[in-house]
Amino acid sequence: MTPREKEVAVFLERLVHNRFNMDTLNAKLSEYFKEDITAEFVDEENEAGLCDWNLMFNSEKKETYGYFDIYVLKMRNTGFDGAEFLVTEVAYEFDGGED
Repeated sequence: MTPREKEVAVFLERLVHNRFNMDTLNAKLSEYFKEDITAEFVDEENEAGLCDWNLMFNSEKKETYGYFDIYVLKMRNTGFDGAEFLVTEVAYEFDGGED
């Protein structure tokens, strides 16, 4: 893992236990990665029978190229700040490697 990949991992881990909605999460990710990031729910219709709510996104930049998962717990009601889910876990797989 490169030093930049370690920084990204720390950033993602710090998302855990924070509340967001899709707009605020995508804005935070886009700002950090300095590219347009759009996380999307995987299998929102639950056709595959998944037990977790899972958001996925990827980064196209060479130094952070990879695939990322953010697991969330949907809130019963929208929070006062517009939050709709709580981040419970993250996973990442970098695919760029070192030169």
